[in-house]
Amino acid sequence: MTTLRAMDEFIRPRSIGQAGSLVEAPAEKLAFLRKVYALFTGSVVAAFFGALVALYAGAGMSRATSEIGQAVVAVPPLVVFFANHWIIGAILFFGSFFGASALRERPGVNVAALFGASFFSGLYIAPMLFVVSIMASQGQTLAASPIRDAFLLAVLAFTGLTSYALLSKRDFSFLGGFLSMGLWVLIGASLIGMFVGGSAFSLAIASVGVLLFGGYILFDTSRMLRDPSNRDAVGAAIGLYLNFLNLFLFLLRILASSRRDS
Repeated sequence: MTTLRAMDEFIRPRSIGQAGSLVEAPAEKLAFLRKVYALFTGSVVAAFFGALVALYAGAGMSRATSEIGQAVVAVPPLVVFFANHWIIGAILFFGSFFGASALRERPGVNVAALFGASFFSGLYIAPMLFVVSIMASQGQTLAASPIRDAFLLAVLAFTGLTSYALLSKRDFSFLGGFLSMGLWVLIGASLIGMFVGGSAFSLAIASVGVLLFGGYILFDTSRMLRDPSNRDAVGAAIGLYLNFLNLFLFLLRILASSRRDS
């Protein structure tokens, strides 16, 4: 994996006494980073299995149908539940990650909480994945395989940005204020979009979201590397996973947009 190879290039013995610099032994930092990225990878895998469960569990016996695009399709039970009770799903989604964050310093339980929250996130986004897959099968999306393409682009972007942060040795802490402001603007624009609507506005929000969470990947990676007191591998993995998930979802919104809007 490119990220892990870049760690060896980045981690070198150094003695810089300023705050926010790398002061711990290279072997210790490398072990910490390997643990973070192993937990991050496990979180992505857990989310993948969560989505598979939601999309396929009981799908053959489901009696629920919905008109999507030009076809009436049978909808899996879990997709029906989260589509019809999205408020409950949102509360459980945020609650699971708040819980994982609260338990991040409890050995054993913290890893289970992280993977459990990631698994649930796969369940939660399943309705979006289901609709996109149906629309793509009817040739109504910008990309022929938007889910696959969005995931591959997210992996490439995450790997590239993380590798750049590792190899460039730059401090991206200066992005913190801009990213916080951008996040609130994005939330506000998303709320407005619920009432105003419009494909162009939606694509603009998605594009800003891609840039914003690309910046968060740089910021969180830099902070993880430069904080000598940081031993919270689970907390770091939670942050990176949420950055990756949001990046993937915003890319999916772009690639799943209607061909007529392009």
